[in-house]
Amino acid sequence: MTVEGPALEPPALTAYDKIVAKTQKQHRLFSAHWELTYRCNQRCTHCYLDVLAPAAPAPAELTTAECLRVMDELAAMGVLNLTLSGGEIFVRRDLFEIAEYARGKQFLLRLFTNGIAITPTIADRIAALHPYAVEMSVYGAQPETHEIITCVPRSFELTMRAFRLLRERGVRTAMKTPLMRENVREFHALEALAAELGAMFRYDITISPKDTGGRAPLQHRLTDDDLLWLFRETMDPRLWVNRAPALDQPTCNMAGNALVIDPYGDIFACIQGRRAIGNVRTLPLRTIWEESPVWQELRQLTLGALPVCGTCELRAFCVRCHGLALIEDGDLRGPCSVNCRDARLRRQVLVEKGLLPSDRAAPERVTLEVGD
Repeated sequence: MTVEGPALEPPALTAYDKIVAKTQKQHRLFSAHWELTYRCNQRCTHCYLDVLAPAAPAPAELTTAECLRVMDELAAMGVLNLTLSGGEIFVRRDLFEIAEYARGKQFLLRLFTNGIAITPTIADRIAALHPYAVEMSVYGAQPETHEIITCVPRSFELTMRAFRLLRERGVRTAMKTPLMRENVREFHALEALAAELGAMFRYDITISPKDTGGRAPLQHRLTDDDLLWLFRETMDPRLWVNRAPALDQPTCNMAGNALVIDPYGDIFACIQGRRAIGNVRTLPLRTIWEESPVWQELRQLTLGALPVCGTCELRAFCVRCHGLALIEDGDLRGPCSVNCRDARLRRQVLVEKGLLPSDRAAPERVTLEVGD
């Protein structure tokens, strides 16, 4: 029998959580994630993008003037959260012009960067923006682990320098780690490193194929043993034991209150869902958001509308990604094999902890192929 009681009640929603949920329900644009460029000064082997060299020509990128106009449109629609990412944002020479304009529009601004271009002078200019946070990816607690992924010598040293320079200037930072076979057993060392740097620590178990469909990044995906170890170390049972996702609710925030803008002006529902909904060069952003039928189509992807997932024994332990289901398994409405695997292993750990009965039926093991 499932264990009940206050100790296993999920954490209460904060006031901010309630605001976000309201904007999702109303399909009100609240957050925008803007990929300013696909040029990058690292060559990370797990990256889902086919990045370009830092100095590569990119004539199709939105111009500075176009970026400022789109920010006017975002502000007029009441967007609060604006994230600027890449590629690597600091390869754009107009980055500070764009970021300073965003600050003037009073967005809650996040900057995603690898940090290796952040010098004392750059750190001063970042501090003057008063961003909500600067988030930098770290792929290992040791230089060797990190640089196996980035393929750039001294990248660990330079990223650590960036954390320290920003901390000295009072800038909030976050250390983000995609967990991979190469670094998962450094998890606690990574937590300790973030604490030493004065940074928030965030991690993600998602390693996805290339946006083009290439499967090379999946060589880094955690094995079953890796995930079992991680879940045993980190899982909060309150989030899972009594979880009962409603059949009439979406399984994720796709098409809820956020969108993605790519360097060329295409609009997507999320980072994983690479189905262009419109382009800001040909239509006003408000028109794309309010009139495209794609948003309603995606919002109808509730759990009950998914023929397999809606009846699956593992649905209470699953965090399904529609985009991954499409790009990796070929069916937006079908099961996402890697999410199925994750759910099965979460359930296994809860059974081990005595929080679930061991005789509950579950789908058989999902076999995943990796490689090109």
